[in-house]
Amino acid sequence: MWGTIAGLVTFLSTALVVSGCSKSSSSSATDAGDGATADAGLAACTAVASSGATDGGDGAVADAASVAAAGSADDFGPNAKAGSSASALGQLDVYEVTTPRTLEWVDLYLRTDLAGTRLTIAVYEAPARNMTFQRLANVLVDVPPCVGWVGTGPLGISLEVGRFYAIGFDPNQAVTTFVDSESNDLPIDGQFGRLIGSETSTSVSLDTLDWGMPSNKSFTRQRLYTSPRAADDAGASDAPADGGAPSDASGPDSGPIDARG
Repeated sequence: MWGTIAGLVTFLSTALVVSGCSKSSSSSATDAGDGATADAGLAACTAVASSGATDGGDGAVADAASVAAAGSADDFGPNAKAGSSASALGQLDVYEVTTPRTLEWVDLYLRTDLAGTRLTIAVYEAPARNMTFQRLANVLVDVPPCVGWVGTGPLGISLEVGRFYAIGFDPNQAVTTFVDSESNDLPIDGQFGRLIGSETSTSVSLDTLDWGMPSNKSFTRQRLYTSPRAADDAGASDAPADGGAPSDASGPDSGPIDARG
């Protein structure tokens, strides 16, 4: 009998070990969730554009209160995965606006492994599909080695119904972007309109950007904070009267942006 009991104990112990080994693991460094920082061995990004980092502006207040006051957020790409390799190529997402709102803040989700990384983050506007984008604003952000959200600081840019916006960045050295390339994910609706595609660029520091051939198969993870605003007559036309950016592209508290008016 003792031999039977000992055999039963051995069998149960083995079964427990086997079942424990079969449990699936949780997030890894390639997951886009905010918990990816632990697996990546990097600190969480907290970088936001600061005073003196751009062509002009009085500086952004880089704290939690500023983000909380920046309106409601649309997170485009919460299930995005880290790219297979780092790149210094510029990446922009393309949006179509259907509801008048103010773009208060932009966050980009990425990973930087190299010290001395600097991003140029830009917002472009096109009056219609396939027409040239005009740059409304850009900020420079110094980013230490980290993984997570990198922010522009306050912007205050009017998003006009019927217009298209390209929002993205280019780095001074290779960074890893988080990309959603699941089929049929685009377009994605947000509070101001929809994400319709993405494109690459060698630079986002130019005054204009060609529409090119945006991809509707993938996009980089971005989080856009917007707030409601009333529609105005300026937004009803196909293009600004002076051929450039709307006159209210930057508010008095817009932070470190280079507004084109």
